[in-house]
Amino acid sequence: MRAHWAALGLLLLAGCRGVPWRPEAYDAAVRVEALELRFAPDGTGLLTLKLEVRNPTSDAATLTGVDFELAVDGRRLAAGLQQVEVPLGEDGLAHAVELSFPLVSEGAAGSASLVSHQVRLEGGALLRFGVGTERRATFRAERVMALPWLPPAEPPLE
Repeated sequence: MRAHWAALGLLLLAGCRGVPWRPEAYDAAVRVEALELRFAPDGTGLLTLKLEVRNPTSDAATLTGVDFELAVDGRRLAAGLQQVEVPLGEDGLAHAVELSFPLVSEGAAGSASLVSHQVRLEGGALLRFGVGTERRATFRAERVMALPWLPPAEPPLE
């Protein structure tokens, strides 16, 4: 009977992988350290992110992906996902992760822009714990940036 309870306890513990000691731990697990954004008249662009990622739990984790949605002056301009493989230890130390997302604007040409723009970036980092447990830690950043060239907004999703 004792072996039965011990096995049940181990199963419950295995199911708790990726559960932090503090519920708000995932809110602080990813921070945007730097955000660079460039567009060219031909519709191409580049979004470069420097993230600080911490493992919010006492279990070893792996950062497996980063997704984002980018808006300028309230207009959605881009969304994307990049797969990565960055091991995060159990020590809670910050890991610097730099990602570049090529951007391509389809359709109408953009326009020259001589003013600063409100740039909003929202996204998430997918953390994998063990074999089957994944959690998403969100991030958000807002900046006022000078963008010499601005593509048209993406059409609304239907």
